[in-house]
Amino acid sequence: MTGKKRLLILGSDYGTLDTVIEAHRMGLYVIVTDNMPTSPTKEAADEAWNISTADIDALVGKCIAKGIAGVTYGASDFNATNARKLCKRLGLPHCCDNDAAWECACNKSVFKSTCKSVGAPVATDYFLSDSLNREELDKIRYPVVVKPVDKSGNEGVSFCDNEAELIKAYKAARAISDNPVIIVERQLHGPVFSANYVLCNGEARLLCFGALHNQSGYPHNIYSMIDTTSYHLKQYLETVNQKVIDVFKAAGLTNGIAWAEAMLDQDGRFYLIEMAHRYGGGMIYAPYKEINGFNSIRYMIEIAMGVSHTSDDMPEALDGARTQIAASYFLFTTKATTIDSIVGLENIVRQPNITIDVPKKTHCKTRYRSTMGVMRIVAKDADELCRTIEFINSHFKVTDSDGNNIIVYFDDFETLKTEYVSGLYEFGTVADSPRLC
Repeated sequence: MTGKKRLLILGSDYGTLDTVIEAHRMGLYVIVTDNMPTSPTKEAADEAWNISTADIDALVGKCIAKGIAGVTYGASDFNATNARKLCKRLGLPHCCDNDAAWECACNKSVFKSTCKSVGAPVATDYFLSDSLNREELDKIRYPVVVKPVDKSGNEGVSFCDNEAELIKAYKAARAISDNPVIIVERQLHGPVFSANYVLCNGEARLLCFGALHNQSGYPHNIYSMIDTTSYHLKQYLETVNQKVIDVFKAAGLTNGIAWAEAMLDQDGRFYLIEMAHRYGGGMIYAPYKEINGFNSIRYMIEIAMGVSHTSDDMPEALDGARTQIAASYFLFTTKATTIDSIVGLENIVRQPNITIDVPKKTHCKTRYRSTMGVMRIVAKDADELCRTIEFINSHFKVTDSDGNNIIVYFDDFETLKTEYVSGLYEFGTVADSPRLC
């Protein structure tokens, strides 16, 4: 058995390949487990197990036999939860030992109640029981959003304009949820932002602020692009940032990373939508290291390995405009099919400002509007970001057996550039503000 300390990674999700690479830089022996026969993460690791991340009993025995010193994961609620269960059984460190804190991060209803307790802004919600009685239904004002409290990635989310749609959506959400509580709340309308934080011994600092974008012609809650931005950051800092920190504190979050999503409604106010105590799917933490120097992936590995930190190890809190941009470009598919070919990765990998995280391979099956992977980008400004996206669009292609390209390309460059300049204008970095359509 090697003398190196051993790190176990649960799953081959977004961010796990980055974790393998960083752990190797730290001199660790890396093992990856899940029920996938192979993956880029498994291929990069020192060792791979074909044990489901949900099979905690089997993993406990294997970890003891192999001398595992730490357990971590990527951008996955499922594997984050399993890692926490496994760490508790093994007595290993985890960024969240507090059960109440974890419940707040994983249960949208608990999160919303915590927001209300500290005065953080959330959309008006309505109580609805399985009886769907007339008194409850008559109190609802449309349009509303229906969502299960225990799912992520928009699973089970429906937008309803009338009672018939609401009843159908409620039943669909109950069918996939393990929790009897279903959220029914006022539908907000406006851009969505993701605020990413670093936590250390109960202190939270805003690391970066990102805008979510969808490609025209596709559902507005399917986001192709997340880019760090100063657009509306000033308003967020002045009205919401401290409230999010208060939510984290009230929930009992102590260490690691966390994020909160907020929508800027058409009434001009921010409302919090959800939070998580893990990496976001876009792994914006990874490219942002090139902008502010803080290595979030190393930080999470160190926590898993039992390294103690102080506030001196945290990054400075984001408090103003940034000209550089970190972005994550999600590669959504247009159909459910079997992948016949993946073209262009060899050209993209040579670009110094792009990191490829594409776990899908040829002959894999893909679901309708699922993601093939994500391209993470660092750019000096919006013009360079748009040129990089254009390069990806012109070189990357995924085809089905009929030779049809199944990738949704993002090309709303005007919005990216306009928001970029608008954000700088808000902080007085540029003299003129462009007009947003």
